[in-house]
Amino acid sequence: MSQSIWAMLSKAAAQETVGDPDYEFGGFAFKVINAIGRYFRVEISGLEKVPDGPAVLVGNHNSGLTFIDPMFVGVAWYNRTGGGDEFVYLVHDAMLATPLLGTFLRKMGAAKACRRVADDSLKMGRKVMIYPGGNYEAFRPYSQRFKVDFGGKKGFIRTALRHRVPIVPVVGVGAHESFIVLWRGENLVRRSGLGKLFRVDSFPIGLGLPWGIFAGPIFHFPLPAKIQIEVGDSISLDAYGEDAMDDEDALEEIYQRVMTEMQAIMDRVSSGRRLPVLG
Repeated sequence: MSQSIWAMLSKAAAQETVGDPDYEFGGFAFKVINAIGRYFRVEISGLEKVPDGPAVLVGNHNSGLTFIDPMFVGVAWYNRTGGGDEFVYLVHDAMLATPLLGTFLRKMGAAKACRRVADDSLKMGRKVMIYPGGNYEAFRPYSQRFKVDFGGKKGFIRTALRHRVPIVPVVGVGAHESFIVLWRGENLVRRSGLGKLFRVDSFPIGLGLPWGIFAGPIFHFPLPAKIQIEVGDSISLDAYGEDAMDDEDALEEIYQRVMTEMQAIMDRVSSGRRLPVLG
């Protein structure tokens, strides 16, 4: 079983190509996403803060493998720009290798989460949406659903510095109430070797539809949690030179600034929510 899964992931891993949205397909896709958005009562604000030209959009990863926030942002951005200012959002190999879903995501502009794709996209003048927390943040315990947690990963900062582009915080609130993670299971991943095999940082135990109790990073049918997404002010890196990519103090300084600003948005938005799922 593990060999077949690994072969599937390897096939996806070989496709390190820039996302190429298919706007002819988009007419159908947007209807699907808009219908899903009504289910979640999606609210998006702050898109006017996204600067012109290439940029690194950085988001907090919610809702496990369901990964719904960036699709809502993508459609809202297309509606705002008419497709004239494309962005690529980076996703895990397994998402792109999943039949039908992978095709859908690629047509919506998704691409493999790797340095090469990010670099090529930015060189083409596109915006790149990155979720540094990955699987680790996507399966954080329910009690931490209002915490931005990248697990110390700073690759997105190096990417922004390498291309001299700003970092734009994109904070999603609510999708992590669409299921309940009881235990993240990062120690199990480290000790078992599953992390290297499947490129994951956690092996969660949780509650979700239709499984009831589930184990491992698997898809679930989400509860209709109210989703709120807010774009923060862009963070300029003009004050840092090229050597900052290898300067741990500079990287940590930028990291803490990004985390502080994103957590402040998270705290403000989440404080207005009264009930889980209902918002």
